[in-house]
Amino acid sequence: MLYIFSIQALEALIQERWTADLERKLISNSSALLEGRINIQDEVKRNTDLYLGTLYATKLGVIPRIVVKTKTGRWLYPKITPDAIYPFDSDTSHMEENPPGPMEAILVAKENLKIMEEGMSLSVTVQIPRNTLLANSILVCYIFVFSFILYRAYRTSASEAERLSLHNQQALEAAYGRLTAAQDRLQEVAEEEKAYQKEIEKLQAELAMASNKVRATEDEALEEMEALEEKLQESVALREKMESELTHIRQELERLESSRKPTPGKQEKQIKSTMKRFRTLYKNLEFHPRAAEGFLSLQGDLQLRAEELIHNMNEDSTRLTVKRKVFSKKGALPTFESEFAYRGRLYWKREADGKTQILAIGTKNTQAKDLAYLESL
Repeated sequence: MLYIFSIQALEALIQERWTADLERKLISNSSALLEGRINIQDEVKRNTDLYLGTLYATKLGVIPRIVVKTKTGRWLYPKITPDAIYPFDSDTSHMEENPPGPMEAILVAKENLKIMEEGMSLSVTVQIPRNTLLANSILVCYIFVFSFILYRAYRTSASEAERLSLHNQQALEAAYGRLTAAQDRLQEVAEEEKAYQKEIEKLQAELAMASNKVRATEDEALEEMEALEEKLQESVALREKMESELTHIRQELERLESSRKPTPGKQEKQIKSTMKRFRTLYKNLEFHPRAAEGFLSLQGDLQLRAEELIHNMNEDSTRLTVKRKVFSKKGALPTFESEFAYRGRLYWKREADGKTQILAIGTKNTQAKDLAYLESL
């Protein structure tokens, strides 16, 4: 649309400018016209052709249509002669005529004066045909401009998406690191608590057996027991603090994982694509949509380890290591749980026809949701 409107606007601008220039240059030698030395038609033709010959725009493909008439409708330009094959060609050579005699000059002067008194009407029409150098230059210019705008928009969107993805990945890795550290620390605190409890029980037993010992020994044992009880309380407080921090980290991890989930429409498209790929690659297995959804939610190398387990099942499911039987409703086939990459969980069952169904894929964090889903089947 910009190209079309630009061509039209440029035609109107050139037409207006050429009209103004020609109106000033149509008559340049009025004395010769009044003396009858030159015909007014020849004067108009000569000045118009000279002006057109100076225009660079005509070489770029601009086509002018110029008509000059008197106010009464008499045609002055282009001059129509039997041998005028190209009336608008500015390069047409003009044959010089012999100068008119005295009587002819008077008649020519009268005719010129009559036309000048009537007045002349100039009509300039400009056309820029398609596929000319000027038109194609405008079109190419617009193509480059809009291509550059689209390229810049694409680069900006791609950079922003890459930055957000990197930020989310770093935040998720940091959360996983804090979660692992908190779990290790919680395990250490629990072991220390057990050791303190055993020591207290040992001291209490020794105190009961040594009730006949001297008071000094009894007081010493009581002081040591009180000190251990204080350590136990500190250990319990530290364990509660670590459990609270662990809960906070898990909530943050769930929030980060939920922020990485695609929109419902995009997620459904990804699930369909994954189901199609699984059916194509693993002919001996059947997949539930929940399994494809869980597979897409896996992070890092968990997807590779999960697909490695699926590949082994497709080759020979009888050699698969079963961690446990999850549950089995009355009259239904049992459901099994297999493990991959320590945290990964895959739930499956074998149908009566010998084909294996993959019901769900997840991790230890999604185990409760996956088991609830299996129970609903």
